[in-house]
Amino acid sequence: MRNLGGKVRRATLVLSASTVLGVLAVSVAPAIPASATSRQDQLISVDAQPGVPRVPRVPASSWILADADTGEILASKDPHRQLPPASTIKVLTAVTLMPHLDLDSTYAATLQDTNQAGTRIGLKAGMSNKVYDLFAGMMMNSGNDAGSAVANAAGGWEPALRLMNEEAARLGAKDTVALTPNGLDQDGQLTSATDLAVIFRAALKMPELAKIMQTKKMPAQIIGGRTIPLYNHNKMLQLNYPGHLGAKTGTTSMAGKTVVSAFKRGKRTLIVALMRYGGKMEQASKPLYDWGFAYANKLTPVGELPTSGPRPPVTKHAALQLDQDGNPQPGQDDLLASVSAPSSGSSGSSGTSLAAIGVMALFGFAAAAVFGFVRLRGRSG
Repeated sequence: MRNLGGKVRRATLVLSASTVLGVLAVSVAPAIPASATSRQDQLISVDAQPGVPRVPRVPASSWILADADTGEILASKDPHRQLPPASTIKVLTAVTLMPHLDLDSTYAATLQDTNQAGTRIGLKAGMSNKVYDLFAGMMMNSGNDAGSAVANAAGGWEPALRLMNEEAARLGAKDTVALTPNGLDQDGQLTSATDLAVIFRAALKMPELAKIMQTKKMPAQIIGGRTIPLYNHNKMLQLNYPGHLGAKTGTTSMAGKTVVSAFKRGKRTLIVALMRYGGKMEQASKPLYDWGFAYANKLTPVGELPTSGPRPPVTKHAALQLDQDGNPQPGQDDLLASVSAPSSGSSGSSGTSLAAIGVMALFGFAAAAVFGFVRLRGRSG
C-alpha cells in the first residue's frame, strides 16, 4: 500500500505540474507574439490607397523601400534605428574613396591589411594589386583585407575614415558613424536603413562602382604574379534575378544580417535596405520589391531621402606606397601632405562626427563601468 500511495502521489504531482504548464501555455503563449506583432506594426509607415494589399511582413528589425530616382520613401519600418552596419559600410568606403584614387595605380598590402579578421580575398604583405581590383575584391568578395587596403591606399585608416564620415554627412546620412573601412564590429559604429538607402543611391550613380556591383566574377591581377579569382557573394546577381542592379550584404555577431540592394523594372528603380533580418539574402527583400513595383502608383510617399550637398572638388592621386609595417615609402611628401590635410568644407561635418564618436565612447565607458560594478556587487552578494 505504501508503494501504491507513493505512485499515486507522484502521478498527482506530475498531473498537477502538467496542468499548470498547460494553463500557462494556453494563457501566456498567444499573448507574446500578438503583442510583439502589434508593436512591430506600429513601427511601419505606409500610406496606400484602398484596395492595395497590406505591405508584406518582413522579418527585419528595420527596413526601408525607396524610389532611387525620386528619393520618395514608399514604406518603412523604424528606418532611422541605428544598428551596426557590418560589411554594408563598404558601400560608403567605395563611394567615398573611389573618387580620390587613381584606379589604375597599384598598392602593396601591409600586415595591417592581411591580418584583418573574417572574409578575405587573400592579400599577402608586400603583394601589389591594381586599386580597381582592390575595390572589386572589397565589394564582390566582401574582402576585409581589401577594405583595409583601399583605406591605406587613400592615405591610411584615419584620413580615410575622416573622409567617409564627411561623405556620409554630405549625403545626409546622419545616422552613420564609420569607425572601420570594412565593417568589422566596433562599438559605436552605426548606420540605419535610411542611410544605407541614401549611400546605395549614390553608389548607383557612379559608373565604375555600379559596374563592379553587377560583375559576377573576375580575376584580380597580382603585379608580377598569379591572379586572385573574385566571385560576387551577391546571390541575387548569381541567380540572375531580372532587373537586379547590385547589392551589398553584411553579417557580424553584433549586426546580425544586413543587406541593401536595388532593382529596376520598366522606368522605376527601387532600393530596399534590411537590418537584422532573418531568412535567406536572396529571398528576404523580394516581397518588398514585388509589392513596391506592383503598387508604387497607388502609394503616397511617407517621406523622402535626404538631398545630398555639393561634392567638394576632388583630385585623384596614386595609391600611397607603404612598407609591410605601414610606414610610408620615401619620396611621397606631397602626397602625404595632401591626404593628411582636412578637405575643404569639412570642419563642421567632421567636427560633428568626431564629437559624436567621442560622446559615444564616453557613454560606452560609463556603461561598461556601471555594468562591471553591478556584476561585482552581484558576485559579492
